[in-house]
Amino acid sequence: MLSNWKQSKGFVLTALVCGALAVAGCGSEKEQAKTGTEVTWNQTFEGKQTEFAVKESPKHAVSMSQFTTEMMLQLGLEDKMAGTAFQEEEIYPPLQEAYSKVKVLAEKWPSYEVFMSVKPDFATGWEDSFSKEGIPADKMIAQKVNIWIPESALSTQADLETNFKDMIKLGEIFGVKAKAEEWVKGQRALLEKVQAKLKDLPHKRVFVYDSQDGQPFTVFEGYTTNVLRLIGADNVMSGLGVDKTWAKGSWETVVQQNPDYIIIPDYGNSIRNDDDFQEKVAKIKADPQLQTIKAVQENHFVRVKLSEITPGVRTVKALKRLAEEIHGIHID
Repeated sequence: MLSNWKQSKGFVLTALVCGALAVAGCGSEKEQAKTGTEVTWNQTFEGKQTEFAVKESPKHAVSMSQFTTEMMLQLGLEDKMAGTAFQEEEIYPPLQEAYSKVKVLAEKWPSYEVFMSVKPDFATGWEDSFSKEGIPADKMIAQKVNIWIPESALSTQADLETNFKDMIKLGEIFGVKAKAEEWVKGQRALLEKVQAKLKDLPHKRVFVYDSQDGQPFTVFEGYTTNVLRLIGADNVMSGLGVDKTWAKGSWETVVQQNPDYIIIPDYGNSIRNDDDFQEKVAKIKADPQLQTIKAVQENHFVRVKLSEITPGVRTVKALKRLAEEIHGIHID
């Protein structure tokens, strides 16, 4: 699924219960070191499955994507991070101070030499981070570097619960499971508050417009579709027989589906700069074939950052804002 999101970036710039998945006895790093209890997981690279295991919290972790960097920082793991890479947009403001304490290895993916220079014992990121595009997984594995890719970045069936499970698994690996569970609890409470305001409101039909190369690049199935559904926002491209997450669609289908709102990921460098969003809106409004769409007629365009509707720590807060905009309500 990562590669689909990376294709998306290329077009423009390039909850939950964890008990069933938790490994017993991983309550803290100290407990891991004392008891020798292992936290294990499997990853598949080029069709070959590899099992990874840690008996104590990694101490020289490298995050090869912004979303996993923010997951680690949310859990207070900046002192366990030897480096970070591939910042795609502004760091989530509540995590900026923690981020400033972590060494930036590269604007995109670091070279193998730079990566190994910080003596990593753990690496995380998108699936592409561990391919020929980034650093091949086999080169890391040969140096005994543990690799963890969140399931929410891999599964075409991923939803918010998958994301929450990922946070708890990351917490287990680093001995901060209780902190991860507390974060999940808070996110679930906020979502319940939002959904309570929406329970009597009709659903809205939405279309996610990322970019276009003749035809629109958009969302079909997967995480983004599933989380939007939680706030009564139904993706008009879902259920049309396209078993993909992000892919090229057709304007003809969008016209036929007639969405109430168009959600637009904005790839501007700053949250305060909405030029990318405004350019996309102007392009849609100027297209004669799109004038019958309800969202266009009613000027219903909603700006998001890609990180708000893909896996990571921002989803629930973003869903609250999107619910307010799409349904025209205020949530305290």
